This record gives sequence, C-alpha cells and structure tokens, in this order.
Amino acid sequence: MNATRHPRTVNRRRFLQAATLVAAGATGVAGTTGTAVAQSGEDLSAWFSNVSNFAGVVDERGKARVTVAVGADGNGGGFAFGPAAVRVDPGTTVVWEWTGAGGAHNVVSEDGAFESELVDDTGHTFEHGFESDGVALYACSPHKAMGMKGAVVVGDVAVATPTPTPAPEPDRAYVEREPDYGDWFDGVSNYEGTVDARGREAVTVVVGAAGNGGALAFDPPAVQVDPGTRVVWEWTGDGEHDVASDDGYASAVQSEGRFGQMFDGVGVSTYACTAHEAAGMRGAVVVGDVFEGVHELSNAELAVLGAFGVGILSPTAFGAFLAVRNRRNATADPAAGARDEESAARPR
Repeated sequence: MNATRHPRTVNRRRFLQAATLVAAGATGVAGTTGTAVAQSGEDLSAWFSNVSNFAGVVDERGKARVTVAVGADGNGGGFAFGPAAVRVDPGTTVVWEWTGAGGAHNVVSEDGAFESELVDDTGHTFEHGFESDGVALYACSPHKAMGMKGAVVVGDVAVATPTPTPAPEPDRAYVEREPDYGDWFDGVSNYEGTVDARGREAVTVVVGAAGNGGALAFDPPAVQVDPGTRVVWEWTGDGEHDVASDDGYASAVQSEGRFGQMFDGVGVSTYACTAHEAAGMRGAVVVGDVFEGVHELSNAELAVLGAFGVGILSPTAFGAFLAVRNRRNATADPAAGARDEESAARPR
C-alpha cells in the first residue's frame, strides 16, 4: 500500500475528458476495515446498466486479499474498475490498485464507509476490509456518470445482475459500391464485401469468429454505418484478441466482454487484432457516404463508448479522426492538415 505517496499534479485537460465533473478531492483513507451494506437480494441491474466492462460477479472467495484495478479499460478508455464486481468472503481485504490510465480516479463508497484520495499515480493502492455479509457499491466520483462503478459482494448474499443484450447482428446485405480499401482485406478469408448496416443505431461485430485458419476473424469484417452509429465488438470467448486502430481507439486484450465506439463524420476507419493481424484478423468501419462530397469528418468527436455507456468528448479521439481527414485531404490541400493538427493540439 502506498499510503505515504502524494498525488501528482493532475493534468486539467485530461481531467476534463469526463462527461460530468463532480467535485472531489476528499482525503483518502487507507488500511481501513468495515462492513458491507447490509442488504439481501440486492438488484444490481440499474447500478451496472451503463458499465461497459461488467461481465458478471467474479468469484474471489477463498482469498484473503483481492485486487481490483482502478483505471482498467472500459467506458471509453481507462475509466473502469476491473473486475467491476467481485464476491469475497467475510474478512477479506480488497485492494484497489491504480493503473495510471484515464487520469485521476478515486474509490468512494455509496454509503460513506470508505473513500480514497483522488490520484493518478500508477501503482498507488487503497484497501478496505469487509467483515460481514452484504453488498458494497462504490464509484469513481469524477467518472461515475460515465460508468466507472463497482461492487463488492460479501458472503453468500444473492444478487441480481443485468444480462447484456447485444445489438442485433447486421443483416448480410452488402453495399452496392465497395470503398477502396487498398490491400487491407487481402488474405482475410471471411471478407465477402462490406455489410450495409446503415439505418441502425447500433451494430455488433463478433471478435474471435471462425476464419483465417481458426477463431481469428472479425464478423462481419467490414460494415458501413451512418454517422452517430455505435459499433459494439463482442468477444466469443475463443482466444484472446484486441481491437486496435491507428485512428485512436483500442480495447484491452481479452477473451470475453464487449468494447464500444461511436463513429461520427465521414470516412473509413480500419482496425485489427494486434496479435493476429498478419493472419488476416482485420476489419473496417465505413462511416457515411464516402463517395459523395468532400470526405471530411465533422467537428463532432469520435466518441468512445462502452456498449451501453455514455459519449464523452475525447480530445485524443478527436485528434485521431482529424488525422484521418488530413490523410484524405492531403492531396487537395496540404496546408489543411497542418492547420487541423494545430487546432486539435489546442486545449478544449
């Protein structure tokens, strides 16, 4: 435990990425013990309804100390607790350990039983002991509205949890005119064209689908969506994969769960599984009509989302999509890219 460490000065621009800012900064309490909220049959469905990395209650019983990551991947970046929910035995100490991702975070109990300081130090820890059966709900104050919430279930208390309902898979109707992907889909065994998913609010892409000599494919590998559509990648549990794009978004390497992204503007965003790109595990999202008018992204951000999360204004993602626009317009106006990069670098 790093109880004597002091938080570094928080980068204000990074801190302001939160969708909602909540006044925080209470002094942390480390090494405390207490009881969970005395509740039986707790319904956690509403609490976890917008937590993108919630994948059920992880059973950690039998351990004297259980570690939960603070700033795990989820809810649009390093804005999650990992795992979001754990079940422990009475007498267990839960240790929250900061990853350093997502800016400054804290751990604050809903009932006031425990509260850490607001820090962004990698490796910083805070711990709390849970002595009796019950359910303790907690959150990161600045990022609670984004879905950075967690729960500790102590003992054999029965809890109800949400059952994620993924967006329907796009129909296998293909666009009449294929975008120019260059050689991106060469060697991608399950690529048969770009699935037309326009008119949908959300689209699901399976991660770890059959293809490329194993469970090494995105399905469908290419989709076309309208601006403002949420694309949700859902893991099959068959192998560890990630979703990584040069356009500024990336998931964790994982074997299950979901990762979401909201796309705005007009353009083509390609992505791949880092470990299996050479095998053909590659994909693309075509946003809007790339054959009509000037191929520019709008000033709206590429909003990073959990599958059921809320959009946030992300300077990183905004800058990344400006880079996409710059590449598309470089031949038309070489000076435009430099102007946009300068604009993206200014604090927002």
